[in-house]
Amino acid sequence: MLRTSTTTFFVLATFVLFPMQSSPAQELVIAENGKSEYCIVIPEQASEPVRHAADELARFIGEMTGANLPIRTENFQPAAECEILLGNNKRLQELGLEIDWAKLGKEGYTLKTVNKKLVIAGGEPRGTLYGVYGLLEDHWGCRWFTPDCSRIPRYDRLVIGPLDETVVPVLEYREPFTYDCFDGDWCARNRMNSSSARLGPQHGGKVRFGAGFFVHTFDRLVPPEKYFDEHPEYFALVKGKRLKTRTQLCCTNEDVIRLVTEGILKAIENDSEAFVFSVSQNDWYNYCECENCQALAKAEESQIAPVLQMVNRVAEAVEKRYPDKAIETLAYQWTRKPPKTMRPRPNVIIRLCSIECCFSHPLATCDLPANRAFVEDLQGWAKIGNRLWVWDYVTDFRHYYLPFPNQRVRNDNIKLFVANNVKGIFEQDTYNTPNSELAALGGYMTAKFLWNPDYDENLAMNEFLEGYYGAAAPLIRKYIDLLHDRVEKENIHCSIWIPPTHNHLTDELLVEADQLWQAAEEAVKDDPTLLKRVRIGRMSVDYAILERARTAPDKEPLGSLAKVRFQPFIDMIQPAGVTRLNEWNPLNLDEYRTKLASALRIKP
Repeated sequence: MLRTSTTTFFVLATFVLFPMQSSPAQELVIAENGKSEYCIVIPEQASEPVRHAADELARFIGEMTGANLPIRTENFQPAAECEILLGNNKRLQELGLEIDWAKLGKEGYTLKTVNKKLVIAGGEPRGTLYGVYGLLEDHWGCRWFTPDCSRIPRYDRLVIGPLDETVVPVLEYREPFTYDCFDGDWCARNRMNSSSARLGPQHGGKVRFGAGFFVHTFDRLVPPEKYFDEHPEYFALVKGKRLKTRTQLCCTNEDVIRLVTEGILKAIENDSEAFVFSVSQNDWYNYCECENCQALAKAEESQIAPVLQMVNRVAEAVEKRYPDKAIETLAYQWTRKPPKTMRPRPNVIIRLCSIECCFSHPLATCDLPANRAFVEDLQGWAKIGNRLWVWDYVTDFRHYYLPFPNQRVRNDNIKLFVANNVKGIFEQDTYNTPNSELAALGGYMTAKFLWNPDYDENLAMNEFLEGYYGAAAPLIRKYIDLLHDRVEKENIHCSIWIPPTHNHLTDELLVEADQLWQAAEEAVKDDPTLLKRVRIGRMSVDYAILERARTAPDKEPLGSLAKVRFQPFIDMIQPAGVTRLNEWNPLNLDEYRTKLASALRIKP
């Protein structure tokens, strides 16, 4: 039996916990010995997410206890003494509770016990659903590690102590942008509102970007192939020449501002359900050097100035017609520095990008100049931005399978962002192939921290490892610590482009890592599901061994080890569903195998 204590925590800037001990007399017995006196009550005209919340609550209580809780509407008579009230329904109103629905917003919720009733009341559209998952996770120990791996405890007696708890997420936008995390049920259960996830109406939707207006939209809004020949002045002047290819917009040109405004207004008209539309630079440099653009950039001491003045103009027009929509732009590479006096309009989202940084140490404490500069820009935007989001990076984009020691920094960096007025975080991981380097672990940990920045790092890591790898968990944790301890003790910086020969790895470290993963396989050899997960996890170390040995196949100890690990790595690629080894190029398995075997001097 698990006995829960009453916990109240208000999530406005951070989670704050105020525990109170409950006595057995105060407990509500939700189910005992496979039976329950409780029913679940929803509004007569319940929204789809509230109906789904009722189904999920009944399902998981059933899995935990074997009890079947009926779902009834508020008009069902007679009222029962023992009820779980979902959403804003008549039974809730009859209790006379004062709930600040405005404070709950779209995703906040209240959990409260009144006599023998349990209230789960949240804002629309996702609050009540999140309240159900909050009850299941925070009070009854449920965890959803991956779409196919969860921890649903079993109870002979399921109880809840006195509750008076209100939760409002500090972040309005939470996206672990990872292939393994796009499943809609997984996202909803972990309270993620990811724009790229398969979240449907039953999940309360998501934070949606306009179709085709997610990021890097200059070319879409003013296509060079359509306009350049007649109007080269619409495009970037670089070294005295207007560019047609790999260009940006001349953001001070009035016709460009008009075209962009018209394009965004039309996009909103065509996709009225979306919330945010991006007006943002293309994914390269070549900003406009014309006299007007550079005069503004010089005055504001930042190249974002011409872009932001255009974005503000667009946002002003949007606000008049669509006051509930937001316009996003990037503070990225050449536009990252905040302007001196210019300010984003209230409906403008600035999305700050950390692409230049080291990710093996916390952004806030790393001594790399790039990290210091980023933190300075973050703090600058925090002072002037009405709505600040962050685009962060959590994988090696050149080598998806290379061991990447950034699990320990995820929570530190999210805390830094939240402390600096950030309201939305996009964590770009391996998004276009499954089962990359510890992707499922990283996705789970990121989700925990995006919902609750104060979630314990070791708890998140250990509960995932134990749930996902079983008896192999201690060995895999030892490997993770081995990798992270080295970069911390040696102060080794890791960007998102490091090669297999980077000094965060050594041949000796990889030999030890291989031994740990071999022992992990032995620990779960009798469980086919766990063994497959371990073998997929081991692919990262195999990849590093093989790629380091590629250029020196006779160098020991990796030369011999690479010949041993070549076939197991190749054999796991298809079962793991791997389609890419880096961000850009689809994997041609036959070609990769042939060339790697030749380099390692392995006979076909």
